[in-house]
Parts: sequence; C-alpha cells; structure tokens
Amino acid sequence: MPALVLLYSAIDSISWVASGEENQKVGKRFQVWVDTWMLQKYPLPCTAVELYAARCGILHTLTPDSDLSEKKNIRRISYAWGAAQQKVLEESIKRVEYPGLVAVHVNDILHSFRNGLADFTEFLETDQVKRGLFVQKAGKHFANMEISVISEFLDSSQKGGI
Repeated sequence: MPALVLLYSAIDSISWVASGEENQKVGKRFQVWVDTWMLQKYPLPCTAVELYAARCGILHTLTPDSDLSEKKNIRRISYAWGAAQQKVLEESIKRVEYPGLVAVHVNDILHSFRNGLADFTEFLETDQVKRGLFVQKAGKHFANMEISVISEFLDSSQKGGI
C-alpha cells in the first residue's frame, strides 16, 4: 500500500508540473499525462481513467473504491505484486466471474511510469519553452534556502530582532 501511495503521488505530481494549463482539473491532467507518456508507449491492461480512479481510492481511503468506480462503472484495479503474476490474477477474476475488476501488476505500473518519465524528461530537453514552464512549476514543490539564512534568522529572532 505505501508503494502505491508513493507511485500514484508521483504520477500526480509530475502531471501537475507537466501541465501547461493552470486551471486544469486534477483528473484531466493526470489522465492526459498517463495517456501521453505511459500508456502510448508502455501499455497496461487498464486505462488512464481506471488508473485515476485507483489513485483516488488509494490516496483518499486506502481502498480500491473511488467515486469514479462507484458512480461511473469504472473498473477497479486488482493488484498483483512481488512474485504474483498478473495473468494468474486475471484468470482468477474471470473464473469467479467478478465483474468490474482489472488485474494489473504493481511493477508494470512502476515500469510504465518510470519509462514514461524518462521519455518526458528527454522531451523537455528538446522544447525549451515547455522546459522553462516545467522548471518554474517544479520550483514550487520545494524551496531551497541556504543554512546561513536560517541561522541568521534564528540568531536575530533570539536577540529580539524579529
């Protein structure tokens, strides 16, 4: 579960930084990035909207359930991990005739994301405008402050300067 939280958060984060539209909805930008950078070249047995629904379930409730899966009939992802095989899980789902599930191996999502991210960063090297926007938005994730600035602040506030 922690790995899925980190993975979906990473996709969420990169899709926000990569988005050129300031007011684009979270679901839209997530799905656009997944479709463009992951699924086109590194396909999975699920769709971008299914990954987004899975992301919502995992990040909000730590379950496979989301508003999309409940209200829009989007398939829920059933995960294989470790030595388990996606095909075996898929066959199990078919045999028990449990509708509304799609089997996906966690490593396959990770590989699709990792390779898509590598492709995306290579793309940024060829488009300086998009690279500039990316760097600008990425700078909002973390601020870097020199230790000396913090030390000076603490010293001056301790002496009553602030």
